[in-house]
Amino acid sequence: MANIVTLGLSKILGKASEPAKCDFSETDYTAFGLTYEDTAKMSQGDAEVQEFYAEEEDDPIDTIEKAGKITFNFSIMNPDTAVLKRLFGGEVAEDVWAYPDTVASVEESVIIVPRKGLKFQVPRMKLVAKINGEFSKKGLLLIEVTGTVLKPKTSGLKKIYVTKVA
Repeated sequence: MANIVTLGLSKILGKASEPAKCDFSETDYTAFGLTYEDTAKMSQGDAEVQEFYAEEEDDPIDTIEKAGKITFNFSIMNPDTAVLKRLFGGEVAEDVWAYPDTVASVEESVIIVPRKGLKFQVPRMKLVAKINGEFSKKGLLLIEVTGTVLKPKTSGLKKIYVTKVA
């Protein structure tokens, strides 16, 4: 078996609807923008384990496990008005974005493509964005995005698929 090492980031793509099946086709997916260096991360929380004890026993009689949630974090360093509308809601008219009056609920199907190694497709991800701007010679305006993996609404789809980068 060959060693697979997953390194770097080529692109993060999203589209507004879940795929009908998992095929890793990037058709109809668009990039969020350039990802700021060292901000793209994937993590999984610790599993929750509920243990059930009997008064007569020191060890658990049974347990129930619940997987920890999986999140992806990244920061966009070159947002335009279309990306702001995509992640926050609001309106764009004549290249002017108006911040929304209420928080938008944003869900997209997302593909994370590293430079080499394993490619991840998430059919349904909840995206929460926030603005983090530094107006200086050494700072940038960043849009920090946290994506939480959700159970797909489409019957038969799993929450994450992984394949090798072509």
